[in-house]
Amino acid sequence: METRIRLLLLSIAVAACSGCATMHWPWHHPKTDAANASTASPDDVNAPPPSVIEPQVERREIKVPKIRAKDIELGGYYGELSIQDFGAQPVTGARIDYHISEDLFFEGTYGRATGGKTSFEYLSGNVQLLSNAERRFTYYNLSLGYNFLPGEVFIGRNLAMTSALYMIGGIGNVTFAGDQNFALNFGAGFRVLPTDWLALHIDVQDIVFKSNDIGVYQLKNNLQATIGATVFF
Repeated sequence: METRIRLLLLSIAVAACSGCATMHWPWHHPKTDAANASTASPDDVNAPPPSVIEPQVERREIKVPKIRAKDIELGGYYGELSIQDFGAQPVTGARIDYHISEDLFFEGTYGRATGGKTSFEYLSGNVQLLSNAERRFTYYNLSLGYNFLPGEVFIGRNLAMTSALYMIGGIGNVTFAGDQNFALNFGAGFRVLPTDWLALHIDVQDIVFKSNDIGVYQLKNNLQATIGATVFF
């Protein structure tokens, strides 16, 4: 009897162990899923492959100005010169530039204007302090310029022109009221190149010298604003 009971219990134990081997416990799933994912082929993945974005960029043609580092610039200018005590008068002149490098250049200028009447002459009637010949204001300067802010000017989306802001200063001579006077000049300008051979200028300068044109030696400040054009050679 005992032997039968033992056989029955042994059969139940064997059946229970075989059932445990075929069970899938919840804590076994992550390992199984990770193993299956690592061994899965790309064809088994249902998600679509990522798309590659190819940018459509239109390349812009850039035209480099054919200006050498050393070049000669020749042209003229027109503007207004405020002659101290004699009013603001039209001024014309010529200029020649020699570019030492991309940043430095020498400039020589020659200009002419005619002084007007002083307030004393207007109030006193026929009294004239200077003759017509003495009212001629002529000057020449030799200056050194520095392009401190080179760049480009954009007009619209398709047109760009080379440009530069520059400072300038130098020495020269002024003939006015029958005297020749040593002068200093300093100022700033803006240059833009519509083409490879043409440049447009806007300049503002002060021409300073001592004169006794009204009977007393004074330091004269003569402000000048001009626009001009030059050609590269």
